[in-house]
Amino acid sequence: MTGKELISVRNRNNGFTGYKIPDRGIWRNFSPGETKKIELDELRELQYQPGGEYILQNLLVVESQEALDFLNMEVEPEYNYTEEDIRNLLLDGTLDQLKDFLDFAPTGAIEIAKNIAVKEEIPDVRKRDEISKATGFNINSAISVNHALEEEEEPKVENKRQRRAEIPSTASNGETKERRTEAPATPKYKVVEKKK
Repeated sequence: MTGKELISVRNRNNGFTGYKIPDRGIWRNFSPGETKKIELDELRELQYQPGGEYILQNLLVVESQEALDFLNMEVEPEYNYTEEDIRNLLLDGTLDQLKDFLDFAPTGAIEIAKNIAVKEEIPDVRKRDEISKATGFNINSAISVNHALEEEEEPKVENKRQRRAEIPSTASNGETKERRTEAPATPKYKVVEKKK
C-alpha cells in the first residue's frame, strides 16, 4: 500500500468526531454515520497526534483490513460492526454474543448499542440488565424517562363547550334576538368646564 491510497473511514460515534493535524493544516469533522475517503498517510499521522489512536480505535472505523495492517492496528471483529449489525445483535443475538460484544467492542460501538437498546426498547430484560451492568447506564430507567417525556409532550386537548340547540330567547315582537357579536360602543362623555 502507498501512503497516497484513499481509505474509507466511517464515523461510528453518535455525535460529531473531529481531529486536526496542525503540521499538515488538516482539520476534519465527521457527522454521525458519515464516511469519508482519507489518505493512508493522514491516518498514520493521526495515530501520532494526542488522542489520535483513541479516535481510530473507538470513534472511527477504518474500513480496510490492509490499511489496519499497515497502521499496525489489531482489532476485534466487533470493531467492524455497523449500526445494523448492533441492532440485530440486540434484538436477535444470544446473551453470550452480547456479553462478548460488551467485552470487546470499541467505545463508540457500545454507545450505539445503548442508544438502540433505549430507542428500540429491546424486550429481553436480561440483555437490558447486561448492558446496564457493563456500562453503568440503566436502560430500564432511560426507557421510563422517555415514556414520561412523551406523556408530557402530548398536547392537552381542552374540551371547548359547544351549544347543541338554538338560544330560545325572543324579542318583544316575537322575533328571535340576534346575539351581539360586536363589542359595545364606547360611551361618549360631555366635557364640562368648571366655572370660576
